[in-house]
Amino acid sequence: QLKAVIGEILGLSPEAVFLFWKGRVALYALLKGMGIGPGDEVILPAYTCVVVPNAILYTGAKPVYVDIEPTTFNIDLTQVEAAITPQTKAILCQNTYGLSSHLEALQAIAQRHSLYTIEDCTHGFGGHYAGRPNGTYCDAAFFSTQWNKPFSTGLGGFAIAQSAALRQALAAFEAQAEPPSWQAVA
Repeated sequence: QLKAVIGEILGLSPEAVFLFWKGRVALYALLKGMGIGPGDEVILPAYTCVVVPNAILYTGAKPVYVDIEPTTFNIDLTQVEAAITPQTKAILCQNTYGLSSHLEALQAIAQRHSLYTIEDCTHGFGGHYAGRPNGTYCDAAFFSTQWNKPFSTGLGGFAIAQSAALRQALAAFEAQAEPPSWQAVA
């Protein structure tokens, strides 16, 4: 039922929504579902939370930092294309302070180079970009709902995926994930 509610808010079917213990786990699941691993690179803004590059590192891939625009704190478009190498597999499109990156331009760059785009919506739930709910513009998105986020459930996070193939990979990852416990593990 929670998937249906989130899907309704984002204008997506419940099958596009995947629940995880935290947003960082949702990002890790997306990266794994996209087949990102050792030898691959993911472009991300240099101004981000440490859990974002950690999720990339946990796959064995390399985070490639791109400087930010001083007026928006989002990734500097003039530097993204120069950072792309044959090992690049994805561009992370962060919603810094809830404000979306230049998604049309980032999507165009990604399409020219056959790259995935992932929206980091940890601060963007409930916002909109170009008339669409945050998280619905790119190939995939992840959200955090822990206690310090605009939409809080205490702990938690979720991912959304646009393609059927990525949805299938996320469903398998979600199914094998152990639910969080409030009790200490002995």
